[in-house]
Amino acid sequence: MRQFILTTCLLASLAVRQTSAEVNRSPPVSNAAFYPYGPGTADILDSPADDSSSGEQSLSIAFPFFEETYNSLWVNTNGDISFGGSVTGFTPIPFPVEDNKLIAGYFTDIKTSYDGRSGYIYHRETTDATVLSRATTDIQTAFPAEHGSFVAIWAYIATWHEVAFFGSSGASRNLRNTFQLVLITDGCKSFCLFNYDRIDFLQGSTNGGDSETGTGPNPAQVGVNGGDGIHYTPHPYSTSTDLYNLPTWTDPAVPGPPGRWYRRVDRKIIGDTPQGCPPSYEFYGDKCVKLQEHPLDYAAAISKCEAEGARLFNIRSQADNEWLTDQLHLFVSGKLYQRGFWIGLTDEDTEGTFVWEDGTTLCPTSYTNWAGDALASNDGTRNCVYISRGYNGKWSIKGCDDKKKSICVTDAEIPTCP
Repeated sequence: MRQFILTTCLLASLAVRQTSAEVNRSPPVSNAAFYPYGPGTADILDSPADDSSSGEQSLSIAFPFFEETYNSLWVNTNGDISFGGSVTGFTPIPFPVEDNKLIAGYFTDIKTSYDGRSGYIYHRETTDATVLSRATTDIQTAFPAEHGSFVAIWAYIATWHEVAFFGSSGASRNLRNTFQLVLITDGCKSFCLFNYDRIDFLQGSTNGGDSETGTGPNPAQVGVNGGDGIHYTPHPYSTSTDLYNLPTWTDPAVPGPPGRWYRRVDRKIIGDTPQGCPPSYEFYGDKCVKLQEHPLDYAAAISKCEAEGARLFNIRSQADNEWLTDQLHLFVSGKLYQRGFWIGLTDEDTEGTFVWEDGTTLCPTSYTNWAGDALASNDGTRNCVYISRGYNGKWSIKGCDDKKKSICVTDAEIPTCP
């Protein structure tokens, strides 16, 4: 059970900028980055809460997020919008993390239910022409070369207004944050605007936080998490004391008002790099790879990869060799013939001249990792190269009719919208 620290220090409470009652009466901010919210709009106002959620919000237009589309979303107390389910956790584990598919405006332990109210969370879906016109202009202005013809057809605006942090009391109850997420789409491309007006605290009192100052060793997460443990992008200030500067931050590469960060979110990304892999393939650098579990002869292994639009994984560097050696230890066991992977290198055409599957000749200066007796035993009946578990990642040569596991590789695809 969470422990509350109650203090009644009148002098401390008089020292803060304003009382809790004054915070709760404060109107929506006047900020060039912010879209209209709160009283006077069609916003939903969530009930005072701690570690809670708006509940599932159905969408009239599916929102593209990390190469999937969602017909609903959740606006969560702890500073984020999630897809596929609510996120009520309060620990800002560094991205990427699995399961939680979310856009984190300021993910930390927030509480809006002190004294009835300690902040407000507003949100709404909108197709209002004025809002969409502004959204269209914002995206076109920010990305004139890439998205100069973008036209918004839908938006979702969620605002955390003067929210407090969990564990605050007395004077610290008046440390408040105000930030906003604006989701925008044309039905194919989608963007999120991260808008910031006021940041008084870095984290809740959980996870080592200080209940008097709102500081600690685990500052809030700001960014996007794909939920697969691979794809994500963080704000440069995320999980640092620089979070205090979000209201004045400007993106050096994207024109826009102070306090705003732009992210395109329909594509899978790692950091700032969009990437995509076919089903059942996983990322390896800027490539996509897939383990072929069933041992096949060399020709069949090549055909299996080609049928999926891929090719056998070729070792071109020590890093490649070390990675594939790790896969040997993870996946290869059992009978002797299973203890290795074909690597797409053969001298079938000209004895002694080894050629990679893509037609590149293995040169004297190329990276190699031959086992000590491999080339000496290359007697014309052995033409296909494999990496051996028994030789701890060294290369050996076998007859091409032998059966080995293999790994298919293809270029990561970056999907584009029309």
